[in-house]
Amino acid sequence: MRPGMMPPLAQPAGESELSERLYRMLLKWIRYADAQYADWPERPNSGHFFGGAYWYGIETAYTAMVFAAAARLGDYDERLTGLSREEVKAKAIRAIRYLGFTHDTGPEECVRTTSRNPYCSGKKWGGRGDTFFRASQTGTVVHAFGCAAWLLRDDLDDETKRLVEAVLVYYADRWSGEEPRSGVYYDTQCEENGWTAAGIGTAATLLPDHPRNAVWREAAERWAINSVSTPNDRIERVPGMTTVTFHPDYTAENHAFVHPSYMMAGISLRGYYALLLLMSDRDVPEALTRNNVPMYERTIKPWSSADGIPVPVQGQDWWYNVQHGALLCHAYMNVLHGDADAARLERASLEFAEKLQDSNSRGCLLEENGEACIVVAESYQTAKEMEFGSAHSLLVAYLLHRFGGPGAEPAEEADWRSRMNGVRHYPYGCAITHTTDRAFASFSWRSHVMATTLPRQGMWSVTPLYTNYTGEVEFADEPPSAAFNESKAIRTSRCTVREYGDGFGATADIERGRDGKLLQRVAFVSLPDGRTLYAEKIAVLRPCSVKRLATGTIGIRNERYSALAGYAAGFKTVTTPDGAKRYDGFYGKEPDVVDRFGPAPYVNVNGEVGYVTFGSAGMAYWNRHHYPKWKGVEDVLTLNERAAIDFAAPAELPAFAVLTVPNASAAETEAAAATTRLLTDPVADCVVVEADGWLLYANWNDKGRTSYRAAAPRSGTSVPLYEGGLRLTADEIVRTGTIEPAAAGYATSRHRLELLTDVVAGSGIDVDLLGGRLFATNDSPDSAVRIAVTETGTGRRVELAVGPKATAALPLEDRS
Repeated sequence: MRPGMMPPLAQPAGESELSERLYRMLLKWIRYADAQYADWPERPNSGHFFGGAYWYGIETAYTAMVFAAAARLGDYDERLTGLSREEVKAKAIRAIRYLGFTHDTGPEECVRTTSRNPYCSGKKWGGRGDTFFRASQTGTVVHAFGCAAWLLRDDLDDETKRLVEAVLVYYADRWSGEEPRSGVYYDTQCEENGWTAAGIGTAATLLPDHPRNAVWREAAERWAINSVSTPNDRIERVPGMTTVTFHPDYTAENHAFVHPSYMMAGISLRGYYALLLLMSDRDVPEALTRNNVPMYERTIKPWSSADGIPVPVQGQDWWYNVQHGALLCHAYMNVLHGDADAARLERASLEFAEKLQDSNSRGCLLEENGEACIVVAESYQTAKEMEFGSAHSLLVAYLLHRFGGPGAEPAEEADWRSRMNGVRHYPYGCAITHTTDRAFASFSWRSHVMATTLPRQGMWSVTPLYTNYTGEVEFADEPPSAAFNESKAIRTSRCTVREYGDGFGATADIERGRDGKLLQRVAFVSLPDGRTLYAEKIAVLRPCSVKRLATGTIGIRNERYSALAGYAAGFKTVTTPDGAKRYDGFYGKEPDVVDRFGPAPYVNVNGEVGYVTFGSAGMAYWNRHHYPKWKGVEDVLTLNERAAIDFAAPAELPAFAVLTVPNASAAETEAAAATTRLLTDPVADCVVVEADGWLLYANWNDKGRTSYRAAAPRSGTSVPLYEGGLRLTADEIVRTGTIEPAAAGYATSRHRLELLTDVVAGSGIDVDLLGGRLFATNDSPDSAVRIAVTETGTGRRVELAVGPKATAALPLEDRS
């Protein structure tokens, strides 16, 4: 490579609040990363980071890019790094040389160092001989490697420049002649297409005078535009779009379920090429951003929590603290699209990322003891190996702001809330979500059949287990398998979803076990005030031996980060009517603790969320310290646990229901339990729950409407009215009604009925609310009854006298 062949960098924009905060985090991280550096004696002036033999060369390339940016840009502060700027530059150059020598294009005898990863240890990187997935995935490494060299182009000797050019040309030539891939179910190809665009785009940007540059630029845009593609793009014959990587509702699946981390990759990975264009003062073509806005608007943005992380509505198989990757996605939408909500979310992610780092004494971004936190054992991945990817995300966001500007002014809280609140239905991704000021609720009926009710603190309070609410079953003498809906439920045999203006209801049937031993009928209802109802009926269809049946399972986050005391204080207090117990959260060190306790009418966790239960067979709290796969410190609360039981013949288990009350203290949960009633018989085909002016219901009978009748002792003279029937006697209240088939939902009470004169013993008054009219029938032979009906919203009150053996009608302006 001739000196000066790489184009000059554009003039960076001035520093902004965001760029300065990001840069400071990177400087603090350099102190940590420097401890992971080692010289490589096989060639002069060469070295590597984090062992030098991780997948694809990511560990050294991403870190080299951070060091190169710190050496070239920003208000460098040696007090934060512990290194002079010249030392940082020197180590970046050594890392670039190491990667160049050990790449497939380098000298044959130059291979990577020895490590515990046999796939990488003592071998080259670059993908020669690998399949598409592994070979193309080096695109992000090529980008980081090339960008590091570009930042330090004036400090590289000719040998190093030739090494860099060889790597870039190799990747661009290998993949420019290939076509982008399609895939949306199970394994979206959005990330593969995105990282391939990034790798080719790096060569196209940094080698503008190369004779094949035009071919590379066309190829990079072709791979980029196919990163976020839908069936509609194919139907509309959008030029250059030949793939489908997203469902029509802008969800996409990886690892067999809807996965926001990989959906964000559709924006971020091809965005690496967009960053290079900004750094060279060139326009970003539409191919690099097409469909960013509708995908972000419909999924990532409305799913995002207080820390900017989108809720994984079908569970998470990576670690929970992915604020750094979320921040980068929001940064792209902020800088490239001027999205004020993205500007707000980027700052939210940054605030949490800063506090996570401030909680660690070594400057690392995730875990102080990351080496001990195993993420994927078979891939030799721990939390330590997630450090350089997290730092790289911060760096790309920093460069976006330095070369693209500060972005939009962040949206105000009230404006943000008003736009995000509401119901969103994803029929292709098979999920529905509901956001309110108080909570985020979701239900998924495929891939992972589960539900979430997250309070204001989001996934810092409750985690999205694959088994949330729906639970797991283990049969004797059979290893549990997801394929048969045992260790988790991945499919339903029937599902109905009903949307309301500000809530939803869903029912689903889950056949569990080989040959469908159990039929678990579930329902989930989300109310406008943020509360939810989960209900289930389980039928034993075939003789079987159940080793364990646990439903109503809830993931409980129990982290300790000193700078995040309001979210991660290091303990959770669990309160039931029998008292309170504290459970400390930490990783390793001590055995797990499992406390089992009898059915309780309510459970509160740490004053953050309450659960009011009906029909529980037993409860348990699993205070976990050991995990086969680390995602964070995560306990498990089980609200309905059955021990081993043999079924010699088909049977029906009693209904189980739980009303979740987000943001509730222990006292508020106790009060909710006192005012919440299960109106239906535990063996009925439906569940009806009355809770503070709401009637929540679920009917699993799909053959027709189901009637219910519920009697309870009467207390007081005032009761809420719902559509249906009500009978009041001197000592009893009886509600009756019907529920449409295979449906779940709710009705609100817009009126209250008050008895102004009491009912005579032996008689009663029947009140029917039908179609906006109230009919009151007094069956007393000789005593009149006076009632009052009050509209709850306005306080408008109407009194009515009903004579003996008489019926009176009252029109109501609003339907209840």
